[in-house]
Amino acid sequence: MSNKRFVEALIKWDRDPSMCPLNEWMRDFVVTYGPIKEKTFYGDTWTVLVRITRQMEGTWDTYADIAFIVDEAPWEKLESGYSFHLWAGRNIAVVTII
Repeated sequence: MSNKRFVEALIKWDRDPSMCPLNEWMRDFVVTYGPIKEKTFYGDTWTVLVRITRQMEGTWDTYADIAFIVDEAPWEKLESGYSFHLWAGRNIAVVTII
């Protein structure tokens, strides 16, 4: 992963992220740019890597590194203040780039 770009983010999870590993890249998340109807995507979808770097005490919120896995992904959107949903079978978190 050392040759990949990534950005720092705040993630507000819809469920307890304590089962997620700390400081390891997780690959099972998708960002969607378009509607989802009956678990079918309409529009662009991109797989993202998520590496939780620390958890905010007393909350389910975490700080994390976020990276697309391909250069063709919309990297230009990953600017400070930009927010999107993480999807893993359903929307599971809101990510805000810091």
